[in-house]
Amino acid sequence: MNKIALLFTIFFALFAISFACQDDFNPNTSTIGECTATQKSSWKPTDNAPVLTPADLDPSELAVHEERMAYILAIAKQQNKKFVASIYHQNGTFMCLGVNTGKPNIISHGEIVAINNCTALHGVTMFTNYTLYTTGEPCAMCASALLWADFKTIVWGTFNSDLLCKICMSNIPMDSSYIFGRYYGLRAVAPRVIGGVLRTEADAWFGTYCNRPTSIYYIKPQCACTNTTSPLKIDQTRYSSWFENGKTVSQFGGTITNTGSVTVTNPTFTSTPLRPNSIWGLTVNEATNLWSLQWYPVIQPGQTFSFGYIIDGEDTIAFQPTA
Repeated sequence: MNKIALLFTIFFALFAISFACQDDFNPNTSTIGECTATQKSSWKPTDNAPVLTPADLDPSELAVHEERMAYILAIAKQQNKKFVASIYHQNGTFMCLGVNTGKPNIISHGEIVAINNCTALHGVTMFTNYTLYTTGEPCAMCASALLWADFKTIVWGTFNSDLLCKICMSNIPMDSSYIFGRYYGLRAVAPRVIGGVLRTEADAWFGTYCNRPTSIYYIKPQCACTNTTSPLKIDQTRYSSWFENGKTVSQFGGTITNTGSVTVTNPTFTSTPLRPNSIWGLTVNEATNLWSLQWYPVIQPGQTFSFGYIIDGEDTIAFQPTA
């Protein structure tokens, strides 16, 4: 094979691979709706459903949700069962309860038991405009069931990510909001989803299985864990002060230490409104009021970075690393 033929072969191979690696949905060639018999069908891009938190709610509404969550947490403690669910009619009437006892089979989760109990007790087969509460976020199976049952509102205490990643309780690694966001395959309107009601109390009730590897609930988590606080520690020392033009001027030196186990790249810092007369080692973005390292913005674990400044008065500039 000559060089020209070889180049053409490589070109067409790369061309084919580039198309093969594209997602099924291409906005330039795809339309949203019913596919014809000759078209290739695939799912449309979909965002997860929004999850409201207690901070998003009116105090009067939050009080109702907290009262109902407290009730099922109390039932859970009385029966020593982790997952308990309850269902309320749209007029506020308590309808039924569901407790995950593991019987008659493994899929008898609290939400499923509550739905079945409501059907047995009240003959309810569709739950349009009903609200379901559960001590723990619905798993993928239960979230799907709640969509099929047409619940209007779903409220939980502990999040799935915490159940698996922090509590070491076996679970399908999926946020229920992924399922709820795909409501349009079953219904016209997404459910209203509220997470984290009495979260502290719910988390405390679930406890931890991380130190109980023989428990039937235990699983070794494989989660992405992100620090919410910076490993950077800042220490400052005033080296000297003097009078200049009738006022006190001070020089400070500072050290930034990476106390963590991972490298920090391009760290930024907030500060008090005080501004130095001059500064070295740090530079500020006036638009965002964020400080950054003036040179080589990388701090290895255990490494330090030095800076200093001169300022009117004797007060330090309080720098805080962003998370």
